[in-house]
Amino acid sequence: MLQQTRYALIFTVFGLASGCVTDQQVSNPLEDPAYKTALEQQKQAVRSVTVYKAVPGDAIGVRPIMAAACGGDSTMKEANEDYILQGLKLKAYKLAADGIAEVNIRELPDPSGHCQGNVPVGGTAKAFTVRH
Repeated sequence: MLQQTRYALIFTVFGLASGCVTDQQVSNPLEDPAYKTALEQQKQAVRSVTVYKAVPGDAIGVRPIMAAACGGDSTMKEANEDYILQGLKLKAYKLAADGIAEVNIRELPDPSGHCQGNVPVGGTAKAFTVRH
């Protein structure tokens, strides 16, 4: 009975998962419309969100944001920091903010080993909109 229940569960999960597949399959993931949209949004965020040293006095909607990722190895410190900064800008952009300040990017502990040989990197900042 237990064996039949397992097979039924596996079939149900597999059936549900296969039902989620779209009719349009893209042979090159870089040509996927969803990927292109996300990439364009990231480019727009990097261009339109300004990094300030401190939150300006006339800023509105100040809120904390954070981003984290498994970076490259420890010799890629600048590339890892740039990647996290882009992530912070994207988060701010999605919140309709046009500025970030008090950016703090650093290596993170990884006691569970999720990054498997790479460096876990994270950052925090404050996102806001500047009155124009």
